[in-house]
Amino acid sequence: MIRDPRTGGRFALVVLVGGVAMFLWGAISHMTLFKGAGFSHQANDEAVAAELSRSLPHDGLYFLPSPDFSGNATDAENAAFEARFRAGPTGMIVFHRGGSEPVTPRKLLTQFFSELLAAAIGALVLWRLAAPYWLRVLTMGMLGAFGVLSISTIYWNWYGFPDAFFAAQLVDKVVGWLLAGAGMAALVPPVSGRGSPAA
Repeated sequence: MIRDPRTGGRFALVVLVGGVAMFLWGAISHMTLFKGAGFSHQANDEAVAAELSRSLPHDGLYFLPSPDFSGNATDAENAAFEARFRAGPTGMIVFHRGGSEPVTPRKLLTQFFSELLAAAIGALVLWRLAAPYWLRVLTMGMLGAFGVLSISTIYWNWYGFPDAFFAAQLVDKVVGWLLAGAGMAALVPPVSGRGSPAA
C-alpha cells in the first residue's frame, strides 16, 4: 500500500514513462530495425497453409515430429519419436485456422499493459537501488538481458529458433530497457528523498 501520495504519484510517473518508452521503442524496432529477423520467406505458403488446414484438427501449438504428451507412450513409441527427431525434419507450428488482423487495438493494449507491468517491476528495483544514475540505467538494461536469457534461450536452445531471431530479441530488449531506464532513473528521487512505494 502506498503511504505517501507524493511518492505514489512519482512512482506511477516512473512506471508510465518506462511503459510508454518501451511501447514506442518496440514499435520502432519491430517495424524497422529487426523486421523479419530470423524469419525465412515461404514461397508456396498458400499450399502449405491448405495442407495444414487439412492435417491439423484445431488451433494450437504443434511439435514436429509430434511426441505423445499424455505420458502413456511405450518405450517403443518413445524410441520411434527420438529416431524421427534425429532424422528430421523438426519444427514447431503455431497454428490458427481462422484469420485475423495483423494489428488490432486489443493486441496493442495487451502489449502496452504488459510493458507497464514490466516497468512497474523495474521501478520497484530502481526505487530500492542506492546507486549513481548511470548504474541505475545499466541495471534496467541488465533486466532486459535477464528476461531474454531466461526465456528466449529456451526457444533458441531447445526448439531451434534461428540465431538471428535470438540476437534480435536480445538487442531489442537490452537497448529498449536502457532507453526506458534512462528516463525512469532520471525521475527516481535521490535515496534520501524516497519513500517506499509499497509497504
